[in-house]
Amino acid sequence: MELVRYRPGEAIRWLETGAENIRKGAQNKGMNLMKQSGIDQKTFSENLKTAAGAIFDFGKGTYADMVHKQAEESEFVLQDKQFDIVNGSNLKSVTYDRVLAIHLRGDRTVLTLDKGVVTIKPFAYIVSGRIKVPVGWVRNGIEVPYELLTLELAARCGIEVKEEI
Repeated sequence: MELVRYRPGEAIRWLETGAENIRKGAQNKGMNLMKQSGIDQKTFSENLKTAAGAIFDFGKGTYADMVHKQAEESEFVLQDKQFDIVNGSNLKSVTYDRVLAIHLRGDRTVLTLDKGVVTIKPFAYIVSGRIKVPVGWVRNGIEVPYELLTLELAARCGIEVKEEI
């Protein structure tokens, strides 16, 4: 069997773009505080709120960068007898025969092992109005639905997926 790599879908690239925009907005808020003069000056409490908002926005931008980097460095590698969970420089190998059960809880896949549990969850979501769906995977260079990793793991483990509502 060939090596199969599941990486987060291409849509996570928007986290990086969003992080840049959030940081630019925070920087603009901070710069506008410094440029006040004469009648344009705001009260101390208004300036304090604006500064706090700028700091909060900068933190959101940093968090989005961190999530993007973590997603880019993560993958699931399916091999003949085992699968590897790669998170940056961390590597965890699990043989298929160690998986006792696979539960699907909403968007999370919970693999019950002989010793421990592995949870697979989406790195990001696409939201349109009231609809929220997880970003899929890139399987060996081709975009696939999010659920495909769970189904392929179940097939390789010889276990049926149990859905919990």
